[in-house]
Amino acid sequence: MSEPLSVLIVGGGDIAGAYDERGGGGAVLTHAGAYVADGRFRVRACVEPDVARREQFMAQWGIAAGYDDLDACLAAESGFDVVSLCAPTHTHADTLERLLDADVRLVFAEKPLTGDVARSECIVHAYADSGRPIAVNYLRRWDTSIQALKREIAEGAWGRVQAVGGLYAKGLFNCASHFLDMVDYLIGPLTPKAVISRVDDGRDDDPTLSVLLETVAGAPAVLIGVDGKAFFPFELDLTMEKGRVTYEDLGCRMRRRSIRLHPLFPHQLTLDDGGWMDTGMAKAMVNAVSNIHDHLARGEPLASTASTAFQTEKLCAAIMAMAARGDKR
Repeated sequence: MSEPLSVLIVGGGDIAGAYDERGGGGAVLTHAGAYVADGRFRVRACVEPDVARREQFMAQWGIAAGYDDLDACLAAESGFDVVSLCAPTHTHADTLERLLDADVRLVFAEKPLTGDVARSECIVHAYADSGRPIAVNYLRRWDTSIQALKREIAEGAWGRVQAVGGLYAKGLFNCASHFLDMVDYLIGPLTPKAVISRVDDGRDDDPTLSVLLETVAGAPAVLIGVDGKAFFPFELDLTMEKGRVTYEDLGCRMRRRSIRLHPLFPHQLTLDDGGWMDTGMAKAMVNAVSNIHDHLARGEPLASTASTAFQTEKLCAAIMAMAARGDKR
């Protein structure tokens, strides 16, 4: 049996491990939880400046070494197969640039890549030139139900996409980027056409915007932002020639509806009630680290990369610029 891949986790917050520490109803939601569940990794060290949280994190996940900053860790340790970047977004660019000079085979970064398009572009090119992969945690690319839907759409099972709808809260980069990345994964990139409105939710640096976009084939896509203080939605609606698929409950449930003759108006084609199914969100993080292992061990392609994440980041930046201009065209 081969040696487990060594892991460094930078950051000790919710996505690093705390979500699973609080209990996720059987789901695995964090980096540390996924590495432990997979069994082919060993989290050897962590970086977390809060001493109390660092000690708690190490004790919870059996991590032998902890540091208050990255430089101290890299000076003391012999190198890592994987670094999970779970620190706040504003630290990503500096951390990714520092890791370029370190003995690290792959970085698994939280999204967005950096939040700064110019620096993200430089980092993407620098990592590509060094032959160093970055996986970015747009989690739904590792959801098996979304992967299956992508194959079905590509094979023509649903026909042409006629319209795309979305509903979200809590920021364009923070939340809507998941919607934009998922649509790109399923049917190709979107082009922004106009910013419709902005929610007054206090998110000045990352506003919640409603946006009109267009698919590559020219179908309309409407993304609606709402105030997350009321409740937190995340939904995707794909209307296609042969049916309709909706993705709801923060991505945990999917409804698939097919064409039928209407029982009251039999001369009209409409949609049946369809069926609800649980998605693969509960296991998406485990699938992500499994994909990372197989990429390092056998060269399997990563489902979410620096390049795909950069395209989503550029789209978010373009929407932000459109909003700043007040462009209603």
